Amino acid sequence: MEYPGVSFCGYNRKGARLWGVTDHEWGHMWYPMIVGSNEKKHVWMDEGFNSFINYYSTKAFNNGEYPARLGREAIVAYNKNPNREPISTHPDVVQSANLGMTAYYKPAYGLFMLREYILGPERFDNAFKSYTHAWAYKHPQPNDFFNHMENVAGEDLNWFWKHWFYSNDNIDLGIEAIDAVGSDYLLTFVNKGFPFPLKFEATYEDGSKEQKELPVEVWQRGNRWIFLLKTDKKLKQVQIDPDKITADIDSTNDVFILE
Repeated sequence: MEYPGVSFCGYNRKGARLWGVTDHEWGHMWYPMIVGSNEKKHVWMDEGFNSFINYYSTKAFNNGEYPARLGREAIVAYNKNPNREPISTHPDVVQSANLGMTAYYKPAYGLFMLREYILGPERFDNAFKSYTHAWAYKHPQPNDFFNHMENVAGEDLNWFWKHWFYSNDNIDLGIEAIDAVGSDYLLTFVNKGFPFPLKFEATYEDGSKEQKELPVEVWQRGNRWIFLLKTDKKLKQVQIDPDKITADIDSTNDVFILE
């Protein structure tokens, strides 16, 4: 349990469990003890932040002595649960079974996607550090965090905050068809969830690969987007999100293999 300047951890913990709880409670000295968010209303602004940061601190600790996990599979399973609740649900009214997800794991995974998939580490880290220093010894609300991240990163992220933090909407991207046009290919992508950037990897018969990215704006005019892949090689496969970063709830349409 955390308090300003002091934390209490179970005396009988050892190894990875001791590291995990100690690391987490150390983080609370910043969130919410210095960056003073309101845990009674917006618990994700400290528990979620710390769970996110713990992933990276665990990877860095003692050359990765303990496994660092964010539980993508668990997030996907939760997002399919009809009884799920949004992250923004206040902790005193959220269903007890959902509190771990709404307070800790889903907000942490959202920040992970924001860093590793949407903004990239450099822009995210710059914005997150700036937010921390700007709001130290103050009391930020969710919109203060959202606005600061957008202003420093230089990108409108309203679509992400709205759907990931304030709704039960899901990520569900897919590839519907591939049609050859001369030596090039028309790739038809579909979106059955909320607007989200789409990264994909094309694999050619000679073993070479290349990655492409479609911005979130491609979904402004509908749920299908046709991309012209220009190449002089024979295409073998296209895979969406090859690094498996997004919490896409349906992976069955993420890979298209040409015969």
